[in-house]
Amino acid sequence: MRIIKHCGFTLIELIVVIAIIILMSGMSIASYFRFSQRQAAMNDARNFATEMRKVQAMAKNLVYPAGCASKLERYRLKADCIGEGCVTMTTSAICNGVEILVKPNEEVLTKVFFTDTVDIYFGAGTGAISQVGEFPIQNSNDPYTVVVKTDANGNISTKEYETYP
Repeated sequence: MRIIKHCGFTLIELIVVIAIIILMSGMSIASYFRFSQRQAAMNDARNFATEMRKVQAMAKNLVYPAGCASKLERYRLKADCIGEGCVTMTTSAICNGVEILVKPNEEVLTKVFFTDTVDIYFGAGTGAISQVGEFPIQNSNDPYTVVVKTDANGNISTKEYETYP
């Protein structure tokens, strides 16, 4: 009498392997989603820092906007609101004590929002920043904060903060 050996996997073994694959793919999707949100926050912080540098360059190089004939005093970059949905900023120039709009309601942020008041002045001819400190922006779906920092020398940089409990 011959003994026949069966080759293959049992149903239990297949179910365990499929369960492990599903579990690992679920974890990787969650990690990718969190990574994607963080990258979006960093991209918005970089856009905000770039906008600050543009306005600083206009002030430093004494770029006179239309309607400003003489005595450019400073440039102003201001967030139009605070909180969720606040993604636009307005750039204006102050000439002879009169504020002239340069770029109204320009969308700077796409996935995050300002959590604090942003109202920055840049000195004409020097580009000196009036409000030295940190400007936090946050994603509503992820307790993750990115900060754009300014210093007394006029440097602008971005920094990430994890705010997980």
